[in-house]
Amino acid sequence: MYARVNTIEGSPDRMDDATRHIQEQTMPQLRQMEGFKGFVALGDRQSGKVLGVAFWESEEALRATEEALSSVRSGAAEAAGGTLTGVERYEVLFNEAPSAGPLGAVTSTVGGVTDTVSGATQPVSGATDTVGGTAGNLLGGGEKKG
Repeated sequence: MYARVNTIEGSPDRMDDATRHIQEQTMPQLRQMEGFKGFVALGDRQSGKVLGVAFWESEEALRATEEALSSVRSGAAEAAGGTLTGVERYEVLFNEAPSAGPLGAVTSTVGGVTDTVSGATQPVSGATDTVGGTAGNLLGGGEKKG
């Protein structure tokens, strides 16, 4: 796996704008690119500095996206009220992503309801039956008996 680290020197009061831009503009574009494996954005609200780390399945995938990502980086820098000050490329030597458990931080559409599911202690209303039925069917149980 390979990573591209983009450094943006932005404005501290524009961090929420930068975050929203990443979620609404950057991520949909990245997800459509061949070889995309993930993304992490790190921000310092005191200085306005933002690091965006995009992960790619191979060095070839990383290189193939260079030109297409130029405008994506510019848009993110503009949203952060700053400028792109660095683009670095690395081979990922080790990667372990933290786990929040089986349902932690899952954001999805469940039974027609879009919500964040965290911990399953507070079920999303109207979604538990759909989730249970779907899981039952996936696991070979849950068929309707007549």
